[in-house]
Amino acid sequence: MTAIITTLIVIAIIVISIFCGVMFIKHKLNSATKRYLGMSLGQTADYIGKGLKDEVMTPRSISNVAAMYKPKLMRDFPEMTYERFQEMANTALVSILTAIEKESTSGIENATDSLKSQVYDKICDNHDRKYIEHFDEIKLHRTDIADYKSNSDTATAKFEISFQCIHYFEGKDKVPENPTQFAASVTLSYGREFAEGATSLTYSHNCPNCGAPVYSVGGKMMKCPYCGTGVTEEVYKSWLVSAYRFI
Repeated sequence: MTAIITTLIVIAIIVISIFCGVMFIKHKLNSATKRYLGMSLGQTADYIGKGLKDEVMTPRSISNVAAMYKPKLMRDFPEMTYERFQEMANTALVSILTAIEKESTSGIENATDSLKSQVYDKICDNHDRKYIEHFDEIKLHRTDIADYKSNSDTATAKFEISFQCIHYFEGKDKVPENPTQFAASVTLSYGREFAEGATSLTYSHNCPNCGAPVYSVGGKMMKCPYCGTGVTEEVYKSWLVSAYRFI
């Protein structure tokens, strides 16, 4: 009986010692946070928790250079609206993420072979690791042009997009409760015919009268250099998705 009482006393002393130690540490931390941060320990914990939540919910920043590139893009392609370009970039990004998740590039439309190859390589990389990458509940925040180049034959417009989604790897991760914030770039290239191994994209119109090729950038009325017949184009059909990248 005495041994039991002694054991209980020892356990009680240990519990009290642990409690006192925890309270002492809490008091020291509380004093330190008040001294250096001007907040109590509880207020500091709430502040950190709010900061982490804000970080999860705050969209990623993207380039703010639309004022530099948008006017030139609109001058070259007056038949297109800027909103149409943004829509094309957004649609392309969602289709790319969906293709990665479904492990198939068949759903990617209006894309170059190099873009489909880029997505296919990503799918193969995940497959080799025995992972299925998920991009669920995609929500787009902001889309703006980040670069634009053109000459007499070609044009490329790179758009940056901030978005969020529930991102995880099936077979590796647990499904997260909160979304992950991302930023990605999507490059749209003005072209339909691609020379094998070429670094530029060229769009050619065939003259409806003599069949000769007619080259241009922009949706302007052109004349065939061989027979003088007027040639027009449906501009939006001439833009293809040529690259993407996570920023």
